[in-house]
Amino acid sequence: MRRWTIIFCLLGLIPIPKIYGQSEKFKAIFIYNFTKDIEWPSNNQATFQIAIYGDSPIFDELNIIASKKKVGPASIVVKKINSISEIGDSKICYIPSSRKKTIQEVSMSLKNKNILVITDNATDFFGINFTEVNQRLTFQISKSNIEAHGLKVTSTLIGLGIAVN
Repeated sequence: MRRWTIIFCLLGLIPIPKIYGQSEKFKAIFIYNFTKDIEWPSNNQATFQIAIYGDSPIFDELNIIASKKKVGPASIVVKKINSISEIGDSKICYIPSSRKKTIQEVSMSLKNKNILVITDNATDFFGINFTEVNQRLTFQISKSNIEAHGLKVTSTLIGLGIAVN
Protein backbone atom coordinates (compact mmCIF):
# COMPACT_ATOMS: atom_id res chain seq x y z
CA MET A 1 0.00 0.00 0.00
CA ARG A 2 2.86 2.37 0.79
CA ARG A 3 4.36 1.86 -2.69
CA TRP A 4 0.97 2.72 -4.27
CA THR A 5 0.80 5.94 -2.30
CA ILE A 6 4.31 6.95 -3.31
CA ILE A 7 3.66 6.18 -6.99
CA PHE A 8 0.43 8.18 -7.08
CA CYS A 9 1.95 11.09 -5.17
CA LEU A 10 4.88 11.26 -7.56
CA LEU A 11 2.68 10.96 -10.63
CA GLY A 12 0.40 13.65 -9.28
CA LEU A 13 3.34 16.03 -9.02
CA ILE A 14 4.35 15.73 -12.67
CA PRO A 15 2.58 18.23 -14.93
CA ILE A 16 1.57 16.50 -18.18
CA PRO A 17 2.60 19.30 -20.58
CA LYS A 18 6.22 19.01 -19.42
CA ILE A 19 6.40 15.32 -20.24
CA TYR A 20 5.36 15.25 -23.89
CA GLY A 21 4.25 11.78 -24.92
CA GLN A 22 4.64 10.35 -21.44
CA SER A 23 0.99 10.41 -20.38
CA GLU A 24 0.27 7.08 -22.11
CA LYS A 25 3.16 5.50 -20.25
CA PHE A 26 1.77 6.74 -16.94
CA LYS A 27 -1.74 5.57 -17.85
CA ALA A 28 -0.34 2.10 -18.60
CA ILE A 29 1.37 2.05 -15.18
CA PHE A 30 -1.90 3.11 -13.55
CA ILE A 31 -3.82 0.37 -15.38
CA TYR A 32 -1.34 -2.27 -14.27
CA ASN A 33 -1.56 -1.04 -10.68
CA PHE A 34 -5.37 -0.99 -10.81
CA THR A 35 -5.26 -4.79 -11.24
CA LYS A 36 -3.96 -5.05 -7.67
CA ASP A 37 -6.99 -3.29 -6.18
CA ILE A 38 -9.81 -4.78 -8.24
CA GLU A 39 -11.12 -8.27 -7.52
CA TRP A 40 -12.55 -10.29 -10.40
CA PRO A 41 -14.68 -13.37 -9.71
CA SER A 42 -12.99 -16.66 -10.67
CA ASN A 43 -9.71 -15.09 -11.67
CA ASN A 44 -7.87 -18.40 -12.04
CA GLN A 45 -6.97 -18.16 -15.72
CA ALA A 46 -3.42 -18.52 -17.05
CA THR A 47 -3.65 -15.12 -18.74
CA PHE A 48 -5.00 -11.73 -17.75
CA GLN A 49 -6.33 -10.04 -20.88
CA ILE A 50 -6.56 -6.31 -21.41
CA ALA A 51 -8.52 -5.12 -24.46
CA ILE A 52 -7.79 -1.79 -26.11
CA TYR A 53 -10.82 -0.62 -28.08
CA GLY A 54 -9.41 0.96 -31.26
CA ASP A 55 -6.06 2.59 -31.85
CA SER A 56 -4.15 4.03 -28.93
CA PRO A 57 -0.46 4.45 -28.06
CA ILE A 58 -1.29 2.86 -24.70
CA PHE A 59 -1.29 -0.51 -26.52
CA ASP A 60 2.50 -0.42 -26.92
CA GLU A 61 3.05 0.86 -23.38
CA LEU A 62 0.94 -1.93 -21.89
CA ASN A 63 2.80 -4.51 -23.97
CA ILE A 64 6.07 -3.30 -22.47
CA ILE A 65 4.64 -3.84 -18.99
CA ALA A 66 3.16 -7.21 -20.04
CA SER A 67 6.60 -8.42 -21.11
CA LYS A 68 7.94 -7.86 -17.59
CA LYS A 69 5.03 -8.17 -15.16
CA LYS A 70 2.17 -10.49 -14.24
CA VAL A 71 -1.17 -10.09 -12.51
CA GLY A 72 -0.77 -12.57 -9.69
CA PRO A 73 0.35 -15.79 -11.40
CA ALA A 74 -1.25 -14.82 -14.75
CA SER A 75 0.68 -13.51 -17.73
CA ILE A 76 -0.70 -10.30 -19.20
CA VAL A 77 -2.03 -10.32 -22.77
CA VAL A 78 -2.86 -7.00 -24.40
CA LYS A 79 -5.04 -7.09 -27.47
CA LYS A 80 -6.44 -4.46 -29.78
CA ILE A 81 -10.12 -4.88 -30.62
CA ASN A 82 -12.27 -3.07 -33.15
CA SER A 83 -15.65 -4.34 -31.99
CA ILE A 84 -17.02 -5.34 -28.63
CA SER A 85 -17.65 -8.87 -29.92
CA GLU A 86 -13.86 -9.36 -29.89
CA ILE A 87 -13.53 -8.74 -26.15
CA GLY A 88 -13.48 -12.46 -25.27
CA ASP A 89 -12.10 -13.22 -21.81
CA SER A 90 -10.68 -9.74 -21.20
CA LYS A 91 -10.76 -8.42 -17.64
CA ILE A 92 -10.21 -4.78 -18.62
CA CYS A 93 -11.51 -2.80 -21.58
CA TYR A 94 -9.73 0.50 -22.18
CA ILE A 95 -11.64 2.99 -24.34
CA PRO A 96 -9.41 5.87 -25.54
CA SER A 97 -10.75 9.36 -26.10
CA SER A 98 -10.77 8.69 -29.87
CA ARG A 99 -13.68 6.29 -29.21
CA LYS A 100 -15.46 8.59 -26.76
CA LYS A 101 -18.74 8.47 -28.69
CA THR A 102 -19.00 4.70 -28.16
CA ILE A 103 -18.45 4.61 -24.38
CA GLN A 104 -22.13 4.32 -23.43
CA GLU A 105 -22.79 1.61 -26.02
CA VAL A 106 -19.69 -0.39 -25.04
CA SER A 107 -20.34 -0.06 -21.33
CA MET A 108 -23.96 -1.19 -21.73
CA SER A 109 -22.82 -4.16 -23.85
CA LEU A 110 -20.47 -5.21 -21.05
CA LYS A 111 -22.98 -4.64 -18.22
CA ASN A 112 -23.38 -8.31 -17.30
CA LYS A 113 -19.71 -9.16 -17.75
CA ASN A 114 -16.95 -8.97 -15.15
CA ILE A 115 -14.98 -6.38 -17.09
CA LEU A 116 -13.50 -3.16 -15.75
CA VAL A 117 -14.23 -0.29 -18.15
CA ILE A 118 -11.45 2.30 -18.17
CA THR A 119 -11.92 5.45 -20.22
CA ASP A 120 -10.10 8.61 -21.13
CA ASN A 121 -11.81 11.96 -20.52
CA ALA A 122 -15.32 10.51 -20.36
CA THR A 123 -18.25 11.96 -18.48
CA ASP A 124 -20.12 8.77 -17.57
CA PHE A 125 -20.41 4.99 -18.01
CA PHE A 126 -16.91 4.21 -16.75
CA GLY A 127 -15.45 2.30 -13.86
CA ILE A 128 -12.27 4.36 -13.95
CA ASN A 129 -11.70 7.46 -16.06
CA PHE A 130 -8.39 9.22 -16.69
CA THR A 131 -8.63 12.98 -16.47
CA GLU A 132 -6.46 16.02 -15.87
CA VAL A 133 -6.81 18.32 -12.88
CA ASN A 134 -4.60 21.41 -12.86
CA GLN A 135 -2.55 19.86 -15.70
CA ARG A 136 -1.90 16.70 -13.69
CA LEU A 137 -2.95 13.20 -14.63
CA THR A 138 -5.41 11.67 -12.19
CA PHE A 139 -8.41 9.38 -12.33
CA GLN A 140 -12.05 9.34 -11.39
CA ILE A 141 -13.48 6.14 -9.97
CA SER A 142 -17.09 5.02 -9.86
CA LYS A 143 -17.52 2.32 -7.24
CA SER A 144 -21.16 1.79 -8.26
CA ASN A 145 -20.26 1.25 -11.93
CA ILE A 146 -17.44 -1.12 -11.00
CA GLU A 147 -19.73 -3.12 -8.72
CA ALA A 148 -22.41 -3.20 -11.44
CA HIS A 149 -19.93 -5.29 -13.44
CA GLY A 150 -19.64 -7.78 -10.57
CA LEU A 151 -16.22 -6.52 -9.47
CA LYS A 152 -14.96 -5.43 -6.08
CA VAL A 153 -12.73 -2.41 -5.53
CA THR A 154 -10.57 -1.70 -2.49
CA SER A 155 -11.08 1.40 -0.38
CA THR A 156 -7.39 2.16 -0.98
CA LEU A 157 -7.98 2.63 -4.71
CA ILE A 158 -11.13 4.67 -4.10
CA GLY A 159 -9.14 6.92 -1.77
CA LEU A 160 -6.42 7.49 -4.37
CA GLY A 161 -8.83 8.63 -7.08
CA ILE A 162 -11.64 11.12 -7.33
CA ALA A 163 -14.79 9.27 -6.26
CA VAL A 164 -17.82 9.86 -8.50
CA ASN A 165 -21.21 8.16 -8.82
